[in-house]
Amino acid sequence: MANNSTENLNRASEPMTGPPPVYEPTRTTSIRRWDGARRTTTNWDSIRRDPELWFPRGDCLVHFYAQGHSRRGASLRIPLAAIESSNCGPLLEQYSGKVNVESPSTASDHSSSSDQDYFNDHSPPAKHELFIPAPSGLTREASFRFHVTTRNFFAWMFEKPLVGDRLGHSLLSLLDRMNEFRGDEDENLEDMLAYLDSQEYTDFRSCPDHALAVLQFAERHELLDLWRDSFCHCAGMSDDLQSSAEYE
Repeated sequence: MANNSTENLNRASEPMTGPPPVYEPTRTTSIRRWDGARRTTTNWDSIRRDPELWFPRGDCLVHFYAQGHSRRGASLRIPLAAIESSNCGPLLEQYSGKVNVESPSTASDHSSSSDQDYFNDHSPPAKHELFIPAPSGLTREASFRFHVTTRNFFAWMFEKPLVGDRLGHSLLSLLDRMNEFRGDEDENLEDMLAYLDSQEYTDFRSCPDHALAVLQFAERHELLDLWRDSFCHCAGMSDDLQSSAEYE
């Protein structure tokens, strides 16, 4: 069962060919947020602006498009010092943009009526901007998945819960993105395992979602002890596995 799950996830994470996205990315599957500490799974729809990753005093705006290609404004606002201290040299080198004080780079730009009050917080102007577009040639669905993983990279940085269509896919995609944005694969794996523990995704008790997701992750990266632990819990919860969204 684990082999089939990993193979399916591998296929789902491969880039799909097609015309480059023109409109704001959308998705056809529901996106969930996994709070491991509270052991809750809730719907999530904050790709445009994420309150969990919007720090009013943050001096770096993160946009999910190429510079000059949209006026949507930033999706995240974070402290640049956190990026620098997380050894994200490749990220800064590739995606840093030039701040334009006349561009939509403040918290209140083009906000909808539902979020205008929340983000119109009189924050000081940001001094830095990152523009992280999806690779060209992806479908709108694949483009959206790319942005979700980008969001999850910063969620890892600030120890926030992950979001996505399946937790197992989100874990695998996150580590791939860490390797891209940071470089050192050995350090990334260690930091990823620490993140799994801090978010309590490795607490498998009566939680098929956690056990199945981490089983897929451990199998992909040949983490024998973690694989054994998650597999034993899956075996103990065999009657409940088919009710999990992680089960394929």
